[in-house]
Amino acid sequence: MRKDGILTEEQRCLVAEHMSVVHWVIVSGIHVNECIYGFSYDDLFQEGCVWLCRAAVSYDASLSQFSTYARKVVRNGLLSYCRGMCDKQRHFTRLELGEHGELVADGAAIDHVDESSAHISMLETLLLLESRKQDYSGIARLGIEALELKIKGSSIKEIAQMYDVPSSYVGAWISRSAKKLRKDRIFLDSIR
Repeated sequence: MRKDGILTEEQRCLVAEHMSVVHWVIVSGIHVNECIYGFSYDDLFQEGCVWLCRAAVSYDASLSQFSTYARKVVRNGLLSYCRGMCDKQRHFTRLELGEHGELVADGAAIDHVDESSAHISMLETLLLLESRKQDYSGIARLGIEALELKIKGSSIKEIAQMYDVPSSYVGAWISRSAKKLRKDRIFLDSIR
């Protein structure tokens, strides 16, 4: 991989020729669950492709065949990804209404809730942000995308690297989108 993050032509060919490795690693060793955020086939396939690219970058033809090496790299990468997603999901709190209309968090009643603050799960937040993103453009839309990535566990620095911008830009994007969302009647009605 070159310094600018772009695969060489040879590495791209390796990845293109071995995309099926990702599919086979998923179906043979990873539990797909379309109901859990981050564990759908598409999410796993996308993450597997990242690891396939990493395999192409670090491959040494003198040591093994690429398919054998790629299978191990993709499998290990996906297992690490799944462990990380499980760790993140342990911190989620599922809020529901109890039998008598009381707010219940993970099965236990909540005594007092400040009605001015939003108490919704991460998944609901991501869905809400995704639904509102369509009505925004420019910096505000970038800010919503950055918020989604931040909620999913990415740091500001990682998000900045994804967009190839300084970290301060990402902070400004988030600030702009938060300011607009605070005035967005549809958004505010959805979190109350």
